[in-house]
Amino acid sequence: MNFSCLAIRVLTLQGLCSPRLGCLRFKTSKFRAPAPLSLTLAETTASPSCPKARPNCCACNKTNKMPIQAKIGPSILNADLANLAAESQKLLDNGADYLHLDVMDGAFVPNLTFGHPMVKCLRNHIKEAFFETHMMVQNPEQWITPMADAGVNLYTFHVEPVKDVCSVTRKIQEAGMKVGLAIKPGTEVKEIEKYIDVADLVLVMTVEPGFGGQSFMADMMPKVEWLRNNYPNLDIEVDGGVGPKTIDCCAKAGANWIVSGTAVVGSADQRQVIGEMRNVVKSYLK
Repeated sequence: MNFSCLAIRVLTLQGLCSPRLGCLRFKTSKFRAPAPLSLTLAETTASPSCPKARPNCCACNKTNKMPIQAKIGPSILNADLANLAAESQKLLDNGADYLHLDVMDGAFVPNLTFGHPMVKCLRNHIKEAFFETHMMVQNPEQWITPMADAGVNLYTFHVEPVKDVCSVTRKIQEAGMKVGLAIKPGTEVKEIEKYIDVADLVLVMTVEPGFGGQSFMADMMPKVEWLRNNYPNLDIEVDGGVGPKTIDCCAKAGANWIVSGTAVVGSADQRQVIGEMRNVVKSYLK
């Protein structure tokens, strides 16, 4: 057994499991997301390793789970970075549920984008939006505290380069952020099964991370289907080549959080595209 995981479970059994935040919520940093935020992630179902004797834990008590919701999050990497605050606010005004911030370090992926200083600057201009950072970085642990201080709500990191996933998730929670686990196309979905009970969201990449101009990979949908069948209350996100032409495939498989770049940002009618994609996702939610 992974002893860091065991330590987390022991702490949880000692009373650190909050009905509001789900399993394994720890002491948070001074930063808090602005109070008006209404975007929530559905609690996940318990994995086979989830302890049984946790009656107050939302992630383990099926009667307390919130129904999953359809959420559309434009990738701001496709926006005009020289005018990012205004571009981001426009997306939100046109119905975006959250902003997806792609952070690349030039190591885990070949491209280099932006870091916590830019995220903090954006937060200073946009106080109440829900920020997700997609950390395509070699060492996600390194950036937990800076991103929390920058105002990030959901810290989604790739499990592939991480030796101790449980430790990273714990530190994210201690910093006051929600946890997202991301997998590349070549990573089997069952490799993250043992960590799902400590995650708020799972991101299934539908293109190779770090490369632009790729086509949507429909053969990733079995991963989404497996997650939805085994974790009906889990928030499942897809990212890469998703737009009006591919949204039905994603929604039918079970994705409810949708990242879309050019299809939304570059649209002449952002509100219409966001609304249409959200309605497709809603049509498949039970």
